[in-house]
Amino acid sequence: MNDQPIVTTRLSLRARVALTFAGLGLVVSACVSAVAVHFSDAYVHRLIDEMLRVEGEHLREMYALDGHIPNPPLRHFDVYSNAPGAPAPPPAMAALAPGLHEIEGDRGEVHAAVYNVGPNRLYVVLDVAEESARERHLTRDLIALGLLGTGLSAWLGWAWAGRAIAPVRRLARRVETLEPPRRGATPLAPEFAADEVGTLAQAFDRYQEKLHDYVRRERAFTADASHELRTPLAVIRGAVEVMLDSGADAADEARLRRMQRGSDELRDLLDALLVLARSDESEAFSGRTPDLDALIGGLLGERADMLREKHLQVRHTGTAGIVVPAPPRVVSVVIANLLRAATQFADGGELAVDVAPARVSVALRKTGAQGNTPVPRGRGSEERADRVLGLGMIRRVCERWGWKLDERGEDDGARRFVLYLADSDTARTDLG
Repeated sequence: MNDQPIVTTRLSLRARVALTFAGLGLVVSACVSAVAVHFSDAYVHRLIDEMLRVEGEHLREMYALDGHIPNPPLRHFDVYSNAPGAPAPPPAMAALAPGLHEIEGDRGEVHAAVYNVGPNRLYVVLDVAEESARERHLTRDLIALGLLGTGLSAWLGWAWAGRAIAPVRRLARRVETLEPPRRGATPLAPEFAADEVGTLAQAFDRYQEKLHDYVRRERAFTADASHELRTPLAVIRGAVEVMLDSGADAADEARLRRMQRGSDELRDLLDALLVLARSDESEAFSGRTPDLDALIGGLLGERADMLREKHLQVRHTGTAGIVVPAPPRVVSVVIANLLRAATQFADGGELAVDVAPARVSVALRKTGAQGNTPVPRGRGSEERADRVLGLGMIRRVCERWGWKLDERGEDDGARRFVLYLADSDTARTDLG
């Protein structure tokens, strides 16, 4: 059985308030219209009955005096009688008992007053067909009024809801600009009234404090761990250098060189860990790198021996005077780890480092028969490589500084890292 996700349309709070006002306006307009129709109908019927009663009594008195059917000068009144020679009433009225009656005629409602005058009966009929037409017009007018009231209510609801939820929108904008891990908790509640929005702001303040405390503890642990690991690492490096200087055979020297490279890689990881721990501090965002190409040249010089041991040829191209708005410590740690990641498992080939404005490319290219070794593909292999090379921390440092890191593995065994030091979508065509 396939469970298909149910797609629901979510309306904004302002739209829901406007719809609520529209529904309220529709209900109120319908109720007012129904009451208006009821009272209008009741008033018209009382008025018609009163007119018919007054005119009927007058015509009955006239008929009782001279025995002639009166001819009223009124347009909507008709007079009938069952006396011989008099206008006979319609069949629907002939059987009516004395009193006031309301019946349905061919043209609509007909009101009749029946009187006993001696042995005969007098029928006074009032035709209110035009009044029925007026009632239909009134009904249409009330429907139009209800629709107008509904639309007006929706518009007022939309306008008033915009003003009512303005504090909520302002709170949302303030929350969107918050960066508790980097700048600390910023109180929001003092900016809002002591209402529901103020309560929500207080909840955000409490959450900010919890988040800031958590990040501060994590940052302190990371910094302490990196500092504590530097001491045993320095001991290991010193011991390895002493053993290398004291002289060793070729096999032991190869093993010591491998230990030295491992300690250098661990040093780079600790540097990255320390930069990551301090990247949220305000002092970490001060300073800039005046010459990116010179900094990278210095890093390549420091690793010249290690690169020679890996039988790598270095091709460094770049532009002098590129300024990066970041401390040299942060830039050097990121570039050093990219160099380590690109060459960690290398054994021969060419290391190409290209420095351009807002972009640094580090690529390991295989040469000759070395290019026949395929690189494993798939998401799993990328995750394994990420764990081995320690790129997770470097990516996090890049995210903190707004940089972008692209990685690509080629079929010939080459690996390429491109670090974008500024948002540049056009520069991504270099990877294509």
